[in-house]
Amino acid sequence: MQLFFYDLHWDDERFVDEEGIAHFDEGSALYYAQRIADRIGRDADYGSLKVEVRSSRGTLLATVLPSVGRGRERLALVNRRYPGLFRNPANGAPSPAAVPMNSR
Repeated sequence: MQLFFYDLHWDDERFVDEEGIAHFDEGSALYYAQRIADRIGRDADYGSLKVEVRSSRGTLLATVLPSVGRGRERLALVNRRYPGLFRNPANGAPSPAAVPMNSR
């Protein structure tokens, strides 16, 4: 088992991980970093979030950003409050079920 550290950066804020988490290999550590970025990146004000993964020797392994899908998910949830941003079948636009498969 190897010890990895996850430092968080957003805007002008910084959190330095001093405890670390043990993983079997670098792949597992990077996967965990992506999970951290996606979970924290769901919150509204963390669009600039970066997770830096360091080894126990202090070597920077990677800088991980929240997945693009998480930003789109957040945007879709926030914009549900504003009518007119999405096609509405009631306004004459066809629903996704009414559009033939070969035209999608």
